[in-house]
Amino acid sequence: MLEYRGEVRKLASKMMEVMDENLGLPKGYIKKAFNEGMEEDGEEETAFFGTKVSHYPPYDEYDGLQVLKDGEWIDVQPPMTNAIVINTGDQIEVLSNGRYKSAWHRVLAREEGNRKSIASFYNPSYKAAIGPAAETEGGSEKKYPKFVFGDYMDVYATQKFMPKEPRFLAVKSL
Repeated sequence: MLEYRGEVRKLASKMMEVMDENLGLPKGYIKKAFNEGMEEDGEEETAFFGTKVSHYPPYDEYDGLQVLKDGEWIDVQPPMTNAIVINTGDQIEVLSNGRYKSAWHRVLAREEGNRKSIASFYNPSYKAAIGPAAETEGGSEKKYPKFVFGDYMDVYATQKFMPKEPRFLAVKSL
């Protein structure tokens, strides 16, 4: 498991670099944004990485995902044997000013057999201020407020299965 986590963390770092490039941001922009606010405390990188291993028995309910494909939201249907599904998350949606969309979580009834999942998360520091990157705007209006990630998580804990757009508005803006 430690080797797997290490490889997934490398993949997350590489994906952030690819997104930096795709968005026209300087290399390391997203990683720095995820660690913002730490330099004044003299702390090292404090974005955090976690892994959750889950087993879902038949006909249980599970936290389902939808992803945007060709402009349409589609369900990520288990089982997806030996697949890695990358959900860029709400923070990347905000940093990209909506160019990347996060998956929508909701509870779904399962129809098929057992499912196992290993979900890994690379999250900003709780002190990081997350907002649209100026470089991604191209003169367009900011679609999201700037907020502190820890404040966002307080809202997320109670609104996880609700539509995500109200979450962004419920967080205290900077």
